[in-house]
Amino acid sequence: MSLRDKLASGQPVITVELSPPKGTDVTRLLENALALKGKVDAINVPDCQLSMLKMSSMATSKLIQDHTGIEAVWQLTCRDRNLIALQADLLGGYALGLRNVLALTGDPVQIGDQKEFAKQVFHLESVRLLDLMKTMNNGKDACGQALKGQGTDFTIGAAINPFKLGNRAQQLRLKQKIEREIHFFQTQPVYHPEPVEQTLALLQDIGHELGCQPPKLLLGIIPPRSAQAARRMNQEIVGVNIPESFIEILERSSQPVLESIRYCADVVHQLKPMADGFHFMPVGMASKVGLLLDACFAVSST
Repeated sequence: MSLRDKLASGQPVITVELSPPKGTDVTRLLENALALKGKVDAINVPDCQLSMLKMSSMATSKLIQDHTGIEAVWQLTCRDRNLIALQADLLGGYALGLRNVLALTGDPVQIGDQKEFAKQVFHLESVRLLDLMKTMNNGKDACGQALKGQGTDFTIGAAINPFKLGNRAQQLRLKQKIEREIHFFQTQPVYHPEPVEQTLALLQDIGHELGCQPPKLLLGIIPPRSAQAARRMNQEIVGVNIPESFIEILERSSQPVLESIRYCADVVHQLKPMADGFHFMPVGMASKVGLLLDACFAVSST
């Protein structure tokens, strides 16, 4: 079953993020990806997240699909591409067999490892990128000219930060994304029901206003490998808010990786009735994802 069909079916969707290497050796990446076969519906591939140089997300997505048979969710950001480059990559990615895209604005170059040399582009941002993708899915380019042969037919996702939705400007952007007829939202990491409940209520209100069903909601989960890693992510990654109570549990534990997996399994069990699925971001724990998924869904089924 394709990711689009799984989303439409109402069955829970599971995706996992695996980061491309900073180099050309994809051996470990593909080993970690292959270990997820039968456990996930798709593997999400970041596009130089935090503006750190990594292998192309489009190339990595293609390699994962070819090697494992698991669909990729190709992250595409506006940071490094003008309008022509975005269209060219979307056409190329589609021709390569990529069918799922997470459309993002992208992190500023100033926070990354190329900040002294690289220039950012940001010809578009995420809402305008969604506009472009909707246009190309309808068989036209950004200038309104027909694409030769056929257009694209991407399943399109967008990001949502549940902790910023009290901001009127963020609510407007959320509405704009829904108006672009996306298929799913993927959230920043959440560990408690309250922000999820607030997000769902807002999505329902906007859907009612627009006369449509809101997109599916995949809840983000980060299992930090240690208290130190959790605090660093809270400080350095926009939108990450790992609870201090969770960090203290990791600090006291003699086996923080296993403790993190247990904690996240409890979170999944609690949030599963609210979600259309989950998106796991195993920062520094890619080799432990199988254990994480087994624990999460063994707990959630009891």
